[in-house]
Amino acid sequence: MKHYTNKDIYERDNFTCQYCGWSGAHDFESWNRGWLAIDYVKPRKHGGTDEHDNLVVACHTCNSVKGSSMCNSVEEGKKIITTKNEQWHKWFTKYVLY
Repeated sequence: MKHYTNKDIYERDNFTCQYCGWSGAHDFESWNRGWLAIDYVKPRKHGGTDEHDNLVVACHTCNSVKGSSMCNSVEEGKKIITTKNEQWHKWFTKYVLY
């Protein structure tokens, strides 16, 4: 089994969030604003592994919103993020913009 470094994952994903598409590949400002990290698609607490296909680049926002929600694919992660953002948008509209 090959050991993959964070650098391998960042390069494979072109320094781009696999959930929302935010790219940090072009300049430091974009990379820094995205606060890119390596995310476990299937979180370790749900049996996710360090295998290459379970690790993706994620921006801080997507990584935080997805959290440790159970999912098995990037597509499932995108749905979780979209659903949570819709819920938070409703809350924001009701309690902040009221």
